[in-house]
Amino acid sequence: MAKYESVVENEFKIILRSLILGLMIITENSEIILGLNDNVVKVILEFINNCSNRRKIDSDYYLELLFIENFLEKNEIQLLEVDEKILDNVIELKTNLKELLKTKSITDMIKNEFELIDEALVVNEFNLIWKNKIITGGLRTWRKKITNAIWKNEILNSEKLDDLFVYNYKKEFDWVSTLNFISNRINFSTRQCGDKDTRERSYRIKNMLRELPTYSILYKRDTNKINSPICIRCGKEEEVWEHVWVCEANEFSIDEIIQESPYRFELELEAHGKNKEIEILRDHLCNFLMILESPSLILQGKSRKWELIRGIFNDKFNDLSKIKEEKTTIKELWNFIYDELKKRIWIPRCEEIKFLEEKEGITKLDLKLRKQKLKDDHNEESELEKIKNNKNTKTKENKNKNKTNKIKNNQIKIVTLGKLTNAVTDGLNIDKIWDTSTKLPFY
Repeated sequence: MAKYESVVENEFKIILRSLILGLMIITENSEIILGLNDNVVKVILEFINNCSNRRKIDSDYYLELLFIENFLEKNEIQLLEVDEKILDNVIELKTNLKELLKTKSITDMIKNEFELIDEALVVNEFNLIWKNKIITGGLRTWRKKITNAIWKNEILNSEKLDDLFVYNYKKEFDWVSTLNFISNRINFSTRQCGDKDTRERSYRIKNMLRELPTYSILYKRDTNKINSPICIRCGKEEEVWEHVWVCEANEFSIDEIIQESPYRFELELEAHGKNKEIEILRDHLCNFLMILESPSLILQGKSRKWELIRGIFNDKFNDLSKIKEEKTTIKELWNFIYDELKKRIWIPRCEEIKFLEEKEGITKLDLKLRKQKLKDDHNEESELEKIKNNKNTKTKENKNKNKTNKIKNNQIKIVTLGKLTNAVTDGLNIDKIWDTSTKLPFY
Protein backbone atom coordinates (compact mmCIF):
# COMPACT_ATOMS: atom_id res chain seq x y z
CA MET A 1 0.00 0.00 0.00
CA ALA A 2 1.28 3.50 -0.81
CA LYS A 3 -0.02 6.88 0.18
CA TYR A 4 0.51 9.59 -2.42
CA GLU A 5 -0.36 13.27 -2.11
CA SER A 6 -0.68 15.38 -5.23
CA VAL A 7 -2.76 18.29 -6.51
CA VAL A 8 -1.43 18.29 -10.08
CA GLU A 9 -0.95 14.73 -11.31
CA ASN A 10 -3.91 12.57 -12.25
CA GLU A 11 -4.92 9.29 -10.65
CA PHE A 12 -3.33 7.06 -13.29
CA LYS A 13 0.11 8.63 -12.81
CA ILE A 14 -0.21 8.30 -9.02
CA ILE A 15 -1.13 4.60 -9.27
CA LEU A 16 1.68 3.86 -11.75
CA ARG A 17 4.29 5.54 -9.55
CA SER A 18 2.97 3.68 -6.50
CA LEU A 19 3.28 0.45 -8.52
CA ILE A 20 6.92 1.29 -9.31
CA LEU A 21 7.62 1.61 -5.57
CA GLY A 22 6.03 -1.80 -5.04
CA LEU A 23 8.05 -3.43 -7.82
CA MET A 24 11.30 -2.32 -6.17
CA ILE A 25 10.87 -4.84 -3.34
CA ILE A 26 10.06 -7.81 -5.60
CA THR A 27 12.84 -10.28 -6.32
CA GLU A 28 13.93 -11.46 -9.76
CA ASN A 29 12.16 -14.29 -11.62
CA SER A 30 8.89 -13.59 -9.80
CA GLU A 31 5.30 -13.91 -10.88
CA ILE A 32 2.93 -11.14 -9.83
CA ILE A 33 -0.76 -10.37 -10.01
CA LEU A 34 -1.77 -6.75 -10.58
CA GLY A 35 -4.61 -6.15 -8.16
CA LEU A 36 -5.21 -2.69 -9.62
CA ASN A 37 -7.99 -0.81 -11.32
CA ASP A 38 -8.92 -2.62 -14.56
CA ASN A 39 -8.31 0.51 -16.63
CA VAL A 40 -4.79 0.89 -15.20
CA VAL A 41 -3.99 -2.76 -15.93
CA LYS A 42 -5.31 -2.27 -19.46
CA VAL A 43 -3.03 0.75 -19.99
CA ILE A 44 0.02 -1.21 -18.78
CA LEU A 45 -0.67 -4.31 -20.90
CA GLU A 46 -1.47 -2.28 -24.05
CA PHE A 47 1.80 -0.38 -23.67
CA ILE A 48 3.87 -3.53 -23.17
CA ASN A 49 2.24 -5.32 -26.12
CA ASN A 50 2.48 -2.30 -28.43
CA CYS A 51 5.25 -2.69 -31.01
CA SER A 52 5.06 0.88 -32.31
CA ASN A 53 7.45 3.31 -30.64
CA ARG A 54 5.51 6.21 -32.19
CA ARG A 55 2.36 5.06 -30.43
CA LYS A 56 4.23 4.55 -27.17
CA ILE A 57 5.63 8.09 -27.00
CA ASP A 58 2.07 9.41 -27.39
CA SER A 59 1.12 7.94 -24.00
CA ASP A 60 0.71 10.53 -21.24
CA TYR A 61 2.44 8.07 -18.89
CA TYR A 62 5.32 7.19 -21.22
CA LEU A 63 8.10 7.64 -18.62
CA GLU A 64 6.40 5.47 -15.98
CA LEU A 65 5.20 2.78 -18.39
CA LEU A 66 8.58 2.49 -20.12
CA PHE A 67 10.30 2.08 -16.75
CA ILE A 68 7.81 -0.62 -15.72
CA GLU A 69 8.25 -2.45 -19.04
CA ASN A 70 12.05 -2.40 -18.80
CA PHE A 71 12.06 -3.31 -15.11
CA LEU A 72 9.83 -6.35 -15.70
CA GLU A 73 11.94 -7.48 -18.66
CA LYS A 74 15.29 -6.93 -16.95
CA ASN A 75 14.27 -8.76 -13.76
CA GLU A 76 12.31 -11.47 -15.61
CA ILE A 77 9.12 -10.68 -13.72
CA GLN A 78 5.94 -12.02 -15.28
CA LEU A 79 2.44 -10.58 -15.04
CA LEU A 80 -0.13 -13.32 -14.48
CA GLU A 81 -3.69 -13.35 -15.69
CA VAL A 82 -5.89 -14.95 -13.04
CA ASP A 83 -9.46 -16.17 -12.80
CA GLU A 84 -12.19 -14.37 -10.88
CA LYS A 85 -11.81 -16.54 -7.78
CA ILE A 86 -8.16 -15.63 -7.25
CA LEU A 87 -8.90 -12.01 -8.12
CA ASP A 88 -11.62 -11.92 -5.46
CA ASN A 89 -9.07 -13.22 -2.93
CA VAL A 90 -6.66 -10.45 -3.95
CA ILE A 91 -9.38 -7.81 -3.52
CA GLU A 92 -10.25 -9.23 -0.09
CA LEU A 93 -6.58 -9.16 0.89
CA LYS A 94 -6.33 -5.52 -0.22
CA THR A 95 -9.38 -4.61 1.85
CA ASN A 96 -7.94 -6.27 4.96
CA LEU A 97 -4.61 -4.55 4.40
CA LYS A 98 -6.31 -1.16 4.13
CA GLU A 99 -8.08 -1.74 7.45
CA LEU A 100 -4.82 -2.84 9.05
CA LEU A 101 -3.01 0.30 7.91
CA LYS A 102 -5.76 2.45 9.44
CA THR A 103 -5.07 1.21 12.97
CA LYS A 104 -3.35 3.79 15.15
CA SER A 105 -0.50 1.50 16.18
CA ILE A 106 0.46 0.92 12.54
CA THR A 107 0.07 4.54 11.38
CA ASP A 108 2.23 5.79 14.26
CA MET A 109 4.92 3.25 13.45
CA ILE A 110 5.05 3.57 9.64
CA LYS A 111 5.97 7.06 8.53
CA ASN A 112 8.26 6.46 5.58
CA GLU A 113 8.08 9.02 2.80
CA PHE A 114 9.10 8.24 -0.76
CA GLU A 115 9.65 10.53 -3.70
CA LEU A 116 10.16 9.36 -7.24
CA ILE A 117 12.46 11.65 -9.20
CA ASP A 118 11.79 11.79 -12.95
CA GLU A 119 15.50 11.45 -13.75
CA ALA A 120 15.61 8.15 -11.84
CA LEU A 121 12.95 6.68 -14.12
CA VAL A 122 14.81 7.49 -17.33
CA VAL A 123 15.49 4.41 -19.44
CA ASN A 124 16.19 5.84 -22.89
CA GLU A 125 19.55 7.31 -23.82
CA PHE A 126 17.85 10.31 -25.45
CA ASN A 127 14.95 12.20 -23.87
CA LEU A 128 12.90 15.32 -24.50
CA ILE A 129 13.90 17.98 -21.96
CA TRP A 130 12.79 21.60 -21.44
CA LYS A 131 14.89 23.70 -19.03
CA ASN A 132 16.26 20.62 -17.24
CA LYS A 133 12.75 19.24 -16.87
CA ILE A 134 11.97 15.91 -18.53
CA ILE A 135 8.82 15.68 -20.63
CA THR A 136 7.36 12.54 -19.09
CA GLY A 137 4.81 11.61 -21.74
CA GLY A 138 2.71 12.57 -24.73
CA LEU A 139 5.79 13.84 -26.57
CA ARG A 140 4.12 14.61 -29.89
CA THR A 141 1.12 16.14 -28.11
CA TRP A 142 3.52 18.32 -26.12
CA ARG A 143 5.19 19.47 -29.34
CA LYS A 144 1.80 20.38 -30.85
CA LYS A 145 0.94 22.40 -27.75
CA ILE A 146 4.26 24.24 -28.00
CA THR A 147 3.53 25.05 -31.65
CA ASN A 148 0.17 26.40 -30.51
CA ALA A 149 1.99 28.50 -27.88
CA ILE A 150 4.43 29.84 -30.51
CA TRP A 151 1.78 31.28 -32.84
CA LYS A 152 -0.24 32.66 -29.93
CA ASN A 153 2.95 34.32 -28.70
CA GLU A 154 3.31 35.90 -32.16
CA ILE A 155 -0.20 37.36 -31.80
CA LEU A 156 0.59 38.58 -28.29
CA ASN A 157 3.71 40.43 -29.48
CA SER A 158 2.51 41.63 -32.89
CA GLU A 159 3.08 45.38 -33.36
CA LYS A 160 -0.14 45.58 -35.38
CA LEU A 161 -2.16 44.19 -32.46
CA ASP A 162 -0.26 45.99 -29.73
CA ASP A 163 -3.24 48.22 -28.88
CA LEU A 164 -5.28 45.13 -27.94
CA PHE A 165 -2.74 43.91 -25.36
CA VAL A 166 -1.64 47.13 -23.65
CA TYR A 167 -4.14 46.52 -20.83
CA ASN A 168 -4.34 42.74 -21.23
CA TYR A 169 -4.35 42.19 -17.45
CA LYS A 170 -7.99 43.36 -17.48
CA LYS A 171 -8.99 40.19 -19.36
CA GLU A 172 -11.56 42.04 -21.48
CA PHE A 173 -11.55 39.81 -24.56
CA ASP A 174 -12.64 36.23 -25.17
CA TRP A 175 -9.79 35.15 -27.44
CA VAL A 176 -11.07 31.59 -27.85
CA SER A 177 -14.25 32.89 -29.50
CA THR A 178 -12.34 35.63 -31.33
CA LEU A 179 -9.82 33.29 -32.96
CA ASN A 180 -12.55 30.80 -33.89
CA PHE A 181 -14.39 33.65 -35.57
CA ILE A 182 -11.33 35.13 -37.32
CA SER A 183 -10.33 31.70 -38.66
CA ASN A 184 -13.96 31.23 -39.81
CA ARG A 185 -14.41 27.99 -37.87
CA ILE A 186 -17.96 29.05 -37.08
CA ASN A 187 -18.90 28.33 -40.72
CA PHE A 188 -16.23 25.86 -41.86
CA SER A 189 -14.36 23.05 -40.17
CA THR A 190 -10.57 23.22 -39.88
CA ARG A 191 -10.20 20.76 -42.77
CA GLN A 192 -12.21 22.82 -45.25
CA CYS A 193 -10.69 25.51 -47.39
CA GLY A 194 -12.43 26.86 -50.48
CA ASP A 195 -12.51 30.20 -52.30
CA LYS A 196 -15.31 31.57 -50.14
CA ASP A 197 -13.65 30.44 -46.93
CA THR A 198 -10.27 31.85 -48.01
CA ARG A 199 -11.73 35.25 -48.92
CA GLU A 200 -13.63 35.48 -45.65
CA ARG A 201 -10.60 34.56 -43.55
CA SER A 202 -8.44 37.02 -45.48
CA TYR A 203 -10.89 39.85 -44.85
CA ARG A 204 -11.28 39.09 -41.14
CA ILE A 205 -7.54 38.83 -40.54
CA LYS A 206 -6.74 42.05 -42.44
CA ASN A 207 -9.63 43.84 -40.77
CA MET A 208 -8.44 42.84 -37.29
CA LEU A 209 -4.91 44.04 -38.17
CA ARG A 210 -6.38 47.23 -39.70
CA GLU A 211 -4.57 46.29 -42.91
CA LEU A 212 -7.49 46.45 -45.36
CA PRO A 213 -6.39 47.94 -48.72
CA THR A 214 -7.32 51.55 -47.98
CA TYR A 215 -5.81 54.42 -49.97
CA SER A 216 -3.46 55.16 -47.08
CA ILE A 217 -2.11 51.58 -47.16
CA LEU A 218 -1.86 51.51 -50.97
CA TYR A 219 -0.06 54.87 -51.01
CA LYS A 220 2.51 53.62 -48.49
CA ARG A 221 3.04 50.53 -50.66
CA ASP A 222 3.86 52.84 -53.57
CA THR A 223 1.02 51.33 -55.62
CA ASN A 224 0.82 52.50 -59.22
CA LYS A 225 -1.76 55.25 -59.98
CA ILE A 226 -2.28 55.95 -56.25
CA ASN A 227 -0.85 59.45 -55.92
CA SER A 228 -2.43 60.45 -52.61
CA PRO A 229 -3.64 58.81 -49.38
CA ILE A 230 -6.74 61.05 -49.38
CA CYS A 231 -10.14 59.31 -49.60
CA ILE A 232 -11.39 59.73 -53.18
CA ARG A 233 -15.02 59.40 -52.06
CA CYS A 234 -15.18 62.41 -49.73
CA GLY A 235 -11.86 64.04 -50.71
CA LYS A 236 -11.42 65.46 -47.21
CA GLU A 237 -9.39 63.09 -45.05
CA GLU A 238 -6.71 60.45 -45.38
CA GLU A 239 -8.38 57.09 -45.91
CA VAL A 240 -7.02 55.14 -42.97
CA TRP A 241 -8.83 52.11 -41.56
CA GLU A 242 -10.94 54.13 -39.07
CA HIS A 243 -12.01 56.59 -41.79
CA VAL A 244 -13.57 53.82 -43.89
CA TRP A 245 -16.24 53.23 -41.23
CA VAL A 246 -17.09 56.88 -40.52
CA CYS A 247 -16.67 58.44 -43.98
CA GLU A 248 -19.50 60.85 -44.79
CA ALA A 249 -19.86 59.13 -48.18
CA ASN A 250 -21.19 55.98 -46.47
CA GLU A 251 -24.88 55.43 -47.07
CA PHE A 252 -25.36 54.05 -43.56
CA SER A 253 -23.65 54.94 -40.30
CA ILE A 254 -22.27 52.41 -37.81
CA ASP A 255 -25.00 53.26 -35.29
CA GLU A 256 -27.78 52.85 -37.85
CA ILE A 257 -26.54 49.40 -38.83
CA ILE A 258 -26.17 48.28 -35.20
CA GLN A 259 -29.70 49.47 -34.37
CA GLU A 260 -31.27 47.83 -37.44
CA SER A 261 -29.36 44.53 -37.34
CA PRO A 262 -31.26 42.88 -34.43
CA TYR A 263 -34.55 43.32 -36.32
CA ARG A 264 -33.00 41.91 -39.51
CA PHE A 265 -31.57 39.03 -37.50
CA GLU A 266 -34.99 38.35 -35.97
CA LEU A 267 -36.55 38.20 -39.44
CA GLU A 268 -33.91 35.67 -40.47
CA LEU A 269 -34.64 33.53 -37.41
CA GLU A 270 -38.37 33.77 -38.10
CA ALA A 271 -37.85 32.61 -41.69
CA HIS A 272 -36.17 29.46 -40.34
CA GLY A 273 -38.84 28.89 -37.69
CA LYS A 274 -36.48 29.46 -34.75
CA ASN A 275 -39.03 30.82 -32.28
CA LYS A 276 -37.00 29.86 -29.21
CA GLU A 277 -34.00 31.83 -30.47
CA ILE A 278 -36.26 34.84 -31.09
CA GLU A 279 -37.35 34.78 -27.43
CA ILE A 280 -33.71 34.59 -26.34
CA LEU A 281 -32.84 37.50 -28.63
CA ARG A 282 -35.57 39.70 -27.18
CA ASP A 283 -34.62 38.82 -23.60
CA HIS A 284 -30.97 39.83 -23.99
CA LEU A 285 -31.07 42.52 -26.71
CA CYS A 286 -31.18 45.51 -24.37
CA ASN A 287 -28.16 44.36 -22.34
CA PHE A 288 -26.36 43.37 -25.55
CA LEU A 289 -26.69 46.87 -27.01
CA MET A 290 -25.68 48.46 -23.70
CA ILE A 291 -22.42 46.52 -23.78
CA LEU A 292 -21.77 47.63 -27.37
CA GLU A 293 -22.37 51.29 -26.57
CA SER A 294 -20.33 51.31 -23.35
CA PRO A 295 -16.73 52.64 -23.43
CA SER A 296 -14.00 50.17 -24.29
CA LEU A 297 -11.50 49.57 -21.48
CA ILE A 298 -8.84 48.63 -24.03
CA LEU A 299 -9.37 50.90 -27.06
CA GLN A 300 -9.07 54.24 -25.32
CA GLY A 301 -11.58 56.90 -26.40
CA LYS A 302 -13.77 54.41 -28.29
CA SER A 303 -16.83 52.34 -27.49
CA ARG A 304 -16.99 48.55 -27.61
CA LYS A 305 -18.65 48.67 -31.02
CA TRP A 306 -15.16 49.33 -32.42
CA GLU A 307 -14.07 46.03 -30.92
CA LEU A 308 -16.91 44.34 -32.82
CA ILE A 309 -15.93 46.11 -36.06
CA ARG A 310 -12.44 44.58 -35.74
CA GLY A 311 -13.84 41.15 -34.91
CA ILE A 312 -12.79 41.08 -31.24
CA PHE A 313 -15.36 39.35 -29.01
CA ASN A 314 -15.67 41.07 -25.62
CA ASP A 315 -15.90 38.73 -22.64
CA LYS A 316 -18.81 40.78 -21.22
CA PHE A 317 -21.12 39.10 -23.75
CA ASN A 318 -20.39 35.76 -22.07
CA ASP A 319 -21.75 37.17 -18.81
CA LEU A 320 -25.20 37.78 -20.31
CA SER A 321 -26.13 34.14 -19.80
CA LYS A 322 -24.68 30.85 -18.57
CA ILE A 323 -27.07 28.72 -20.65
CA LYS A 324 -25.39 27.20 -23.71
CA GLU A 325 -28.29 27.80 -26.13
CA GLU A 326 -28.57 31.44 -25.09
CA LYS A 327 -24.82 32.03 -25.37
CA THR A 328 -24.95 30.57 -28.90
CA THR A 329 -27.77 32.94 -29.95
CA ILE A 330 -25.89 35.93 -28.50
CA LYS A 331 -22.79 35.01 -30.51
CA GLU A 332 -24.88 34.56 -33.65
CA LEU A 333 -26.28 38.08 -33.19
CA TRP A 334 -22.73 39.40 -32.74
CA ASN A 335 -21.62 37.59 -35.92
CA PHE A 336 -24.65 38.91 -37.81
CA ILE A 337 -23.88 42.55 -36.91
CA TYR A 338 -20.24 42.07 -37.96
CA ASP A 339 -21.35 40.76 -41.36
CA GLU A 340 -23.90 43.58 -41.73
CA LEU A 341 -21.18 46.19 -41.18
CA LYS A 342 -19.09 44.54 -43.86
CA LYS A 343 -21.97 44.23 -46.33
CA ARG A 344 -23.32 47.76 -45.84
CA ILE A 345 -20.10 49.76 -45.43
CA TRP A 346 -16.99 47.96 -46.68
CA ILE A 347 -18.40 46.25 -49.79
CA PRO A 348 -20.29 49.38 -51.03
CA ARG A 349 -17.10 51.36 -50.39
CA CYS A 350 -15.12 48.94 -52.62
CA GLU A 351 -17.76 49.11 -55.36
CA GLU A 352 -17.78 52.92 -55.29
CA ILE A 353 -13.97 53.08 -55.34
CA LYS A 354 -13.92 50.74 -58.34
CA PHE A 355 -16.44 52.94 -60.17
CA LEU A 356 -14.48 56.15 -59.46
CA GLU A 357 -11.18 54.56 -60.51
CA GLU A 358 -12.65 53.27 -63.77
CA LYS A 359 -14.02 56.75 -64.38
CA GLU A 360 -10.45 58.07 -64.12
CA GLY A 361 -9.19 55.33 -66.44
CA ILE A 362 -7.49 53.28 -63.72
CA THR A 363 -7.77 49.54 -64.35
CA LYS A 364 -7.21 46.61 -62.03
CA LEU A 365 -4.01 45.79 -63.94
CA ASP A 366 -2.68 49.31 -63.33
CA LEU A 367 -3.06 48.89 -59.58
CA LYS A 368 -1.03 45.69 -59.62
CA LEU A 369 2.02 47.53 -60.95
CA ARG A 370 4.60 49.50 -58.99
CA LYS A 371 5.31 53.11 -59.84
CA GLN A 372 7.95 53.33 -62.54
CA LYS A 373 10.89 55.68 -62.01
CA LEU A 374 12.34 56.43 -65.41
CA LYS A 375 15.92 57.50 -66.11
CA ASP A 376 15.51 59.13 -69.50
CA ASP A 377 17.61 62.24 -68.89
CA HIS A 378 20.15 63.76 -66.55
CA ASN A 379 17.55 65.68 -64.52
CA GLU A 380 15.63 62.53 -63.71
CA GLU A 381 18.88 60.81 -62.73
CA SER A 382 19.69 63.70 -60.42
CA GLU A 383 16.23 63.49 -58.88
CA LEU A 384 16.66 59.77 -58.25
CA GLU A 385 20.05 60.42 -56.70
CA LYS A 386 18.46 63.02 -54.43
CA ILE A 387 15.77 60.57 -53.35
CA LYS A 388 18.42 57.96 -52.68
CA ASN A 389 20.40 60.39 -50.56
CA ASN A 390 17.28 61.36 -48.61
CA LYS A 391 16.70 57.73 -47.73
CA ASN A 392 20.20 57.55 -46.29
CA THR A 393 19.90 60.67 -44.14
CA LYS A 394 18.75 58.78 -41.06
CA THR A 395 20.97 59.70 -38.17
CA LYS A 396 22.90 57.14 -36.17
CA GLU A 397 20.72 58.05 -33.22
CA ASN A 398 17.56 56.93 -35.05
CA LYS A 399 19.23 53.76 -36.28
CA ASN A 400 20.43 52.90 -32.79
CA LYS A 401 16.97 53.67 -31.41
CA ASN A 402 15.31 51.32 -33.91
CA LYS A 403 17.91 48.66 -33.19
CA THR A 404 17.34 49.01 -29.43
CA ASN A 405 13.57 48.75 -29.84
CA LYS A 406 13.95 45.66 -32.01
CA ILE A 407 16.22 43.99 -29.45
CA LYS A 408 13.80 44.88 -26.66
CA ASN A 409 10.82 43.48 -28.60
CA ASN A 410 12.72 40.26 -29.28
CA GLN A 411 13.56 39.97 -25.58
CA ILE A 412 9.90 40.42 -24.66
CA LYS A 413 8.89 37.81 -27.24
CA ILE A 414 11.42 35.30 -25.89
CA VAL A 415 10.30 35.86 -22.30
CA THR A 416 6.57 35.49 -23.03
CA LEU A 417 7.20 32.36 -25.10
CA GLY A 418 9.24 30.93 -22.23
CA LYS A 419 6.38 31.57 -19.81
CA LEU A 420 3.86 29.91 -22.13
CA THR A 421 6.15 26.92 -22.71
CA ASN A 422 6.64 26.51 -18.96
CA ALA A 423 2.87 26.56 -18.48
CA VAL A 424 2.38 23.87 -21.16
CA THR A 425 5.15 21.73 -19.65
CA ASP A 426 3.50 22.02 -16.22
CA GLY A 427 0.30 20.61 -17.72
CA LEU A 428 -1.67 23.86 -17.82
CA ASN A 429 -4.12 24.75 -20.59
CA ILE A 430 -2.98 28.11 -22.00
CA ASP A 431 -6.00 28.70 -24.26
CA LYS A 432 -7.63 31.03 -21.73
CA ILE A 433 -4.54 32.56 -20.10
CA TRP A 434 -2.02 33.25 -22.89
CA ASP A 435 -3.44 36.71 -23.65
CA THR A 436 -2.83 37.92 -20.07
CA SER A 437 0.92 37.24 -20.14
CA THR A 438 2.86 40.24 -18.85
CA LYS A 439 5.02 41.68 -21.60
CA LEU A 440 8.27 42.51 -19.80
CA PRO A 441 11.77 42.12 -21.31
CA PHE A 442 13.14 40.32 -18.24
CA TYR A 443 11.82 38.01 -15.55
